[in-house]
Amino acid sequence: MTRTPAHRLACAAMVAVLAASGCARPPSTEMDDEILALLNGTYGPRTVGGRTYTAQPVEANLGPHRFMFPANLYYNQIGPFAGGGVMLAVFWPDFNAAPPGDHPVRSVEDGYRQVTIELRYVGSAGAADYLAQDLSERVALTPRWGLTPYAVDRSWVSRDTWEVAPDWYVVRDGEGRVRTFISCDPWEYMPDGVLIEGGKLVRSSGNRVAMCRHSMVDGENGVAVEMSYARVLLMDWRRLEASTRELKLRYTAH
Repeated sequence: MTRTPAHRLACAAMVAVLAASGCARPPSTEMDDEILALLNGTYGPRTVGGRTYTAQPVEANLGPHRFMFPANLYYNQIGPFAGGGVMLAVFWPDFNAAPPGDHPVRSVEDGYRQVTIELRYVGSAGAADYLAQDLSERVALTPRWGLTPYAVDRSWVSRDTWEVAPDWYVVRDGEGRVRTFISCDPWEYMPDGVLIEGGKLVRSSGNRVAMCRHSMVDGENGVAVEMSYARVLLMDWRRLEASTRELKLRYTAH
């Protein structure tokens, strides 16, 4: 992901301090667009490889529901896929969208920080069974980060099976129904592949990055959510769910 030069960040910080003190002069109409974006939390258009990317609203339809997500919030920073598929992308640690034009120039580190969010309409009837899982062959373990792990029952499953079986994590609602289901590459046999170090995600051991698939569903409107992210971010599952709900609510078209 492209970085804002240090001198621009310093300038933006100085303008913010002056404004807070009541001593700043009215912003110049010639002020750098990137500085204005930093101060206002908005992004202007950016042209990369002959294509202009923006943060303008782009319509997405999920069953009877209509959303107007900013273009830069979509995975491709353009809009829904051909056929109407909706996939968004946000980035750790704030789980915000990247600036317009970021998609074609993302770094390897950006890939580690990326969380893809696929939205599907399953309907109210489908929502009831969407997260149904057969846990009879698994054993509940001590909760971790508010998640209940379900491990393969090794008393009768072969070693070849449990070594490749994904780790499962479940959250239930007040009536005992599964409301969150997360499947991750197994901790015991696959290292994270990335570490959180100095506020960044850096590559570590292993030949690949361990991943998680995070599923939840809004039973009221029948919209299912499928998120994919590096397993090292699993501890932030609550923040991710809250961010996803807030995005759907904020950009619902009325």
